[in-house]
Amino acid sequence: MRVTHGATTDMPSMCTSRRRSGLAPHRASPRRLTRRHLLAAAAALGAAPRLHAAPPTDLSTRAGEDWPGFLGPTGNGRSSLAPLPTRWPESGPRVAWHLELGEGYGPPAVALGRTLVFDRFGPQTRLRALEAETGRLLWQQTAAADYTDMFGYDGGPRAAPVIADDAVLTYDPEGRLVCRALADGRLRWEVDTAARYHVIPNFFGVGVAPLVIDGAAGVLVVVPVGGSPPGTRPAAPDRLDTVRGLDSGLVAFDLATGAERWRASAELASYSSPTVARIGGRPRIVAWMRDRLLLVDPDQGAVLDSLRFRADELFSVNAANPVVVGSEILLSETYGPGSALVDAAGDRLRIVRTDPPGSRPARSLRSHWGTPVIHEGHLFGSSGRHAGDAQLLCVDWATGQATWHEPGLGRASLALADGHLIVLGEYGDLILARATPERYEEVARTRLRDRGSELLVPPCWAAPVIARGLLFVRGRGRIVCVDLTA
Repeated sequence: MRVTHGATTDMPSMCTSRRRSGLAPHRASPRRLTRRHLLAAAAALGAAPRLHAAPPTDLSTRAGEDWPGFLGPTGNGRSSLAPLPTRWPESGPRVAWHLELGEGYGPPAVALGRTLVFDRFGPQTRLRALEAETGRLLWQQTAAADYTDMFGYDGGPRAAPVIADDAVLTYDPEGRLVCRALADGRLRWEVDTAARYHVIPNFFGVGVAPLVIDGAAGVLVVVPVGGSPPGTRPAAPDRLDTVRGLDSGLVAFDLATGAERWRASAELASYSSPTVARIGGRPRIVAWMRDRLLLVDPDQGAVLDSLRFRADELFSVNAANPVVVGSEILLSETYGPGSALVDAAGDRLRIVRTDPPGSRPARSLRSHWGTPVIHEGHLFGSSGRHAGDAQLLCVDWATGQATWHEPGLGRASLALADGHLIVLGEYGDLILARATPERYEEVARTRLRDRGSELLVPPCWAAPVIARGLLFVRGRGRIVCVDLTA
């Protein structure tokens, strides 16, 4: 392992992505909170947290908010960092460190002064804990891996780790859900979901983020599994339209032991990660599966309602996460219908509006895998199926109409901080722009370098991570840590 501070190192060899059918794997990263975040989330949901083990010592010298999993502590891509310095030097913000990675697409998880990165190097997946401020290796654990992508994308993890109090969770492309101790990586439990629930492999393997939630049955790890009846098999590996589910669309496991607590729905898994929201005064799991949106009671695993929303095309996926505001849920995909606003009041799902038929990426939000962020009644996100036609878009939440669009960034990912968008373009551009609905207003742009060499090599598909003033961005074969406060 090489951590570089102000010097360029050689990158490991990587499998080159091949783009077929316009599909791209989702790098959905599992999400979980440290003790402080879980207490706050449980309080917001009206639940009493049940945490027993004390988390490891905080190694950070910085105050601020952690980012323990996919889309941050509240699962919506928003950071509480403020004030955010908006004047970048000509060379861009200071690079604190960067590190070579193997295969994979997921961003890191950052909490308690630790950065957890999950990748694949040769025939093994590799989970590393690094000191967040320096990149120093704290520990490393490996496991055998033989996943091969049917569309030729690389064989690394699509989902990032989740830091859950004193534990860290990983969910690999082959469906192994693993829980380790955050302090030293020691194995606590693992579940081979593919074998246990007879999962027919999806287009790009498993790429969804587990959701950790505190409920009446304890602290649960909820994952989309999507198993099928034993002995069933499609006529060909890509004929997923012939695959039928059984009863394990969503499965909840006990965080402490790995024991199954409940299973719900016969839906198959997608690349959209489940989220939890308070709707009508009660916590609800919102899960957009392969064909349908589910509204689930997290305590019993009861499906309260469901609604079909997916493109009719076989080679299509639902990949962006639902965005929830009050009792309304925004769904967005790029292969067919585009976006829909769904009302979930009274635990019943009904569509409020959809995009006009034939809408283009510059006219309506058609998210591929990047989940849009919301700010002051407007959504900001990447719209478009292919790198060449993708647009950065601002859309009115209520009407679905675009107020501006900006081309040239490919299928970008973004986070929101202090009224600004931090945008990572697919080709390696790092951009700071104001989150304003009137027009695209770019504040700064850079391509991160070390001694003249560009650090971010496309495809840059992982969502940006912001933790205690540090920004973590990933391209092919490398993760870069940037100090936003310098």
